[in-house]
Amino acid sequence: MFARLLVTGQNDETLLPRILRVLSKQGAQVRSLKMDAEEDRLQLDIQLQDVVAAQVAKLLSKQISVVSVNTVA
Repeated sequence: MFARLLVTGQNDETLLPRILRVLSKQGAQVRSLKMDAEEDRLQLDIQLQDVVAAQVAKLLSKQISVVSVNTVA
């Protein structure tokens, strides 16, 4: 079972590596990752195992300064 995380943040060159570091530390298996970069916003659509998606969403919103993190089942 997989769930999607929709992450929106400031378009900063360190945002993607920080998000990937959190995913790696949680042992999250990324099925797909799509990134859409605009001038001042970065939007990520990450497909993860359903089991860890809610936990990762909480960690991202606490540990990394992002605008929003939403889970979609």
